[in-house]
Amino acid sequence: MSDAHPFQVGSQISLLEDWTFSVEKSRISDRVWDAAGCGSDQDYIAANARWRELIAEKHAILERGAGPRGPVQLPTDDGGWTTKILAKEPGPGDKKRMKVVDQELDTLWQPIFRSKVTLPAGTLMEIALVNPEFVRFNVTSTTHPGLQTKKEGA
Repeated sequence: MSDAHPFQVGSQISLLEDWTFSVEKSRISDRVWDAAGCGSDQDYIAANARWRELIAEKHAILERGAGPRGPVQLPTDDGGWTTKILAKEPGPGDKKRMKVVDQELDTLWQPIFRSKVTLPAGTLMEIALVNPEFVRFNVTSTTHPGLQTKKEGA
């Protein structure tokens, strides 16, 4: 069996049925993210709310810690990193909770940047980039209200 990708750049695809896929929130996909309303995906909203709760809990643990003070790298609400200069070493009871919080944060890492989009049957696409891990495409025609081109939505 060949490892060759079934898609070629420039190939035209017409969806025979609705297709739901994940979109990653990034600089490259911002336009699609906004147009498709990805920010209102309930799974995305729930993951981000839980992420913020866990970050707040982690900050609280480090503020009430029992050990010496020192700088600690912590994730931020938007997935970046910050240094908490006066963090304290967690006390014995909090060390166990900190491990649980860190594991849940690791689990949430992908969901806080992903949302689902459903393209309706009949959508026309052109393959723009083929990579071993993903295929990037341009929607050339669709009935999806947020993704219609200016010409289609005139």
